[in-house]
Amino acid sequence: MSVFMKVFLGFLIVALPLYGTSLSTTWKAGSTISSETQSSTHSKLQFFLEYLKDELQNVNQMLVALNNDPDLPSLMLMQDTKLTYEVLQLSNQIQSKMNIVYYSSDYITDVFLLLPRSGKQLSVNKGGLAQIEDSKRGFLNRHIGKFSMMDRFIDNNSITYTIAITHNDETEVSYLLGVEISQSKILESLKKYDADDKYHTFLVDNASKRYVGREYLTNADKVIYETLKESPELKKIEWNGVRYMVQSSKDQFFTVISYVEEGQVLGSVNRIRNSFWILAAVSFAFLFVYSLLIFQQIHKPLNRLVRTMKAVEKGDVNVYIPNLKEDEFGYVYRQFNRMVGQLRNLIEEVLENKIRMQQAQLKQLQSQINPHFLFNCFYIGYRMAKSGEMENVAKLCKYLGDYFRFVTQRSEQDVLLEEEIKYTSTYLEIQLLRFSNKLSYQAEMEEGLGQTVVPGLIIQPLVENALLHGIEKVNRPGQIIICIRRRGAYISVEVKDNGPGMEEEALHQLTATLNQSVNDTNHCGLWNVHWRLKHTFGEGSGLRIRNLEEGGLCVSFEVPASSMKFGEIA
Repeated sequence: MSVFMKVFLGFLIVALPLYGTSLSTTWKAGSTISSETQSSTHSKLQFFLEYLKDELQNVNQMLVALNNDPDLPSLMLMQDTKLTYEVLQLSNQIQSKMNIVYYSSDYITDVFLLLPRSGKQLSVNKGGLAQIEDSKRGFLNRHIGKFSMMDRFIDNNSITYTIAITHNDETEVSYLLGVEISQSKILESLKKYDADDKYHTFLVDNASKRYVGREYLTNADKVIYETLKESPELKKIEWNGVRYMVQSSKDQFFTVISYVEEGQVLGSVNRIRNSFWILAAVSFAFLFVYSLLIFQQIHKPLNRLVRTMKAVEKGDVNVYIPNLKEDEFGYVYRQFNRMVGQLRNLIEEVLENKIRMQQAQLKQLQSQINPHFLFNCFYIGYRMAKSGEMENVAKLCKYLGDYFRFVTQRSEQDVLLEEEIKYTSTYLEIQLLRFSNKLSYQAEMEEGLGQTVVPGLIIQPLVENALLHGIEKVNRPGQIIICIRRRGAYISVEVKDNGPGMEEEALHQLTATLNQSVNDTNHCGLWNVHWRLKHTFGEGSGLRIRNLEEGGLCVSFEVPASSMKFGEIA
C-alpha cells in the first residue's frame, strides 16, 4: 500500500464513526416516520369501516322495521282496487314512514316500495303511486326462488338493500321494499378521513369485487389491490420503479385500501439524507485533496518515475521526464533521461545493422535463382540442338529472350501478379518444348487479382520444383495447375502437380529443411522462395506443402490482400 493511501485511510478512520452515527440517526428517523404514518392511516381506515358498518346496519334495521309496519300488507291487498281516498291516505302514511328512513342516513338516496301485481311503485324521489321503473324490475327477479327475505345489490352508482314478501312457494313477489345508498356519498365521507391529497384511497365491495364510487381504477390501484389480495400483510409495494407505502382494512362487506408514494411521506427525511451524502462527498473530497497536497512532493514524482520505467520495460524508449525541479528527484530524472537516450541510440544502431543484413541476404537469395534456372535452360537447348529440333531451338531462344528481359529488369523488384503469371507461363512454354507429349498446364486466376503486388520470380521456382520432383518421376502425362483465388483477407497461390507426391516422413523432413536459415539440399528453389516470403511478409508467411488426395503434391503460399494497395506491398 502506498504512503498516500495510508495517510488517506488514516483520515477516513477518524471521520467514518461520525458519518456512521449521522447516517444511523437519519435512517432511524425515516423508519419511525414511516411506521407512525402507516399506523395512523390504518387507524383511520379501520375507524371508517366501523362507521360505515354501523351506518349500514342502522339502515338495514330501519328497513326491517318499515317492512314490519302493518300498513304495507294493507296497501298490498288494496293494490287491485281503484284509486280511492282510502288508498291515497294509506299511501301517504307509508310514504311518510319511508321519509323517516330516508332522512335517517346521509348515504340514502331513495326508499321505494314495489307492488308487482298492480305494476305500481311508491318512492321518496318520485312521490306518490306511479308505474314501476324499468331499472327496478330487476330487483323483483332477484327474489324469486330465494328463501331469504333480504338481498343486497351493487351497481355503478348505488348499493341497494331490498326486502321482499313472496308467496306461492317463493315464485311470486307480493311486495318489495328497498333502500338505495349512494356510492359517491360513501366515497365523499371516506375522503374526510383522508384529507391529504398525497394519499390514494379506494373502496372495494368484497362480494362483487366492484370498486365503490369509481367507474375505473388507475393501473397503480389495480396492481396494489391484486398484490394485497395475494399478500395482505405487505406494507410496501414497488411498481414501475416507484415504492408505495400501503395500508388496507377489511370487514365483512368492504375492503378499503390507501397508499402513497414513499418519497412524498419521507420527503423531508430524504432531503436530510441527500444533504448528508453531499456533505459526506464533500468531506471525502476535502480529505483526498488535503492528503494529496501533503504528499504530492513525494508520491507524485515517484509515481511519475515508476510509470516511465514501466513504459521503458514495455519497449517504449522514446519517453522523457520533464525536469523543473532542482532537488533529489530532479537529479534522478536527469540521470534516467540520459540512460534512456543511450539505450535508444544502441537500439537504433542494432536495428540498422539488422536491416542491412536482411537486405543483403534478400539480394543473395534472389541472385541464387537466376543461375539455377539458366543452367537448366542451357541444358534443354543443348539437348534440342543436338537432336536437330531447330524450330524448337528458335522458340526456346525467343522464350529465353522474353523471360530474361523480365528477369534482368524486374526480378529484384515487386511485380504485378499478372506479370508473374505471364512469365511463369513463358517458363512452362519452354518446358513444353522439352516434354511436348508428357506435360500440360493450366493457370487459373480469379478476376480482379491481377493487380496484386508480389516479389518477382516467386511462382516459377514452385513450377520448376513440380517438374523436377513430380512430372519427371512418372511415366504418364503430367499436369501442372496454378490456382490463384481470394480467401478472406488473403490471396492464396497454389501450384499442384499429379506426380507421385511425397512420403509423410520425407514431407516432414522437407518442411523442417525450409525453416532452416541455411540450406545445402537440392530443394534450393523452394527454400529461396520460402525465405523471400518470410522476409517480405513476416515470420507467419512462407510455403506450405501437402500431398493431394487424388495424388500429387500441392505447394502454396498466401499474401495479404492489402498488398494490392496502390500497386505496392503494404
